[in-house]
Amino acid sequence: MKVIDGDTLRLAGGDTVRLIGVNTPELGREGRRGQEGAWEATQYLRQWVLGQQVEVVPGVERRDRYGRLLAHVGLQGVSLSERLIEHGLGVAVAIAPNVRLSDCLFEAERRAREAGVGLWRSDPVRPAGEVRSGGFALLRGRVTQIDLTSKAVYVELDDYLVLRVERKRLDAKEQVWLHSLKGVMVEVRGWVIDRGEQIGAGRKRWLIGISDLRHVKTTNG
Repeated sequence: MKVIDGDTLRLAGGDTVRLIGVNTPELGREGRRGQEGAWEATQYLRQWVLGQQVEVVPGVERRDRYGRLLAHVGLQGVSLSERLIEHGLGVAVAIAPNVRLSDCLFEAERRAREAGVGLWRSDPVRPAGEVRSGGFALLRGRVTQIDLTSKAVYVELDDYLVLRVERKRLDAKEQVWLHSLKGVMVEVRGWVIDRGEQIGAGRKRWLIGISDLRHVKTTNG
């Protein structure tokens, strides 16, 4: 087994496994500087699992767009994702349909935040208006606009970035909650997509797709 980075393993059989429910900072590649905490997460995982026998349980959705196996991975009954999160080495993510353990993982993050460990020693959540590139981000901003189409709810933050929430994943109560957020400060997480500068009038360049509302919460910050 080989540790690729803080949330990715390569098994002896050749499969590359992306851990479900956690996102760790990215290592530097191709001359790019790594994100803060990336080396620590990778080293922690390497020291913990190398030479060990792990249990691999594939998710409901088994592969991502890169062909990696999406799985819950455990060592002696302990979830690798939960262990990374509770030590502040990664943050919890919930990506439908692989959300079976999401409540547990977000609870682990709550404990890490309260303890101020790892990534939470300082505040990693940035203002939405500071986004300048794609990739995973923890952001905060005020909801300035909410629009509804037949397929999605679009929630704008600070007139700068938009969240796209698929309506098919929302029940009636969740849709009402989203519409109640106008003017409210929220914290969001997800992978920012750069749609380019030539996207047409009224459309925001930066977009985050949301498949689970655990990625959106109100905040006083």
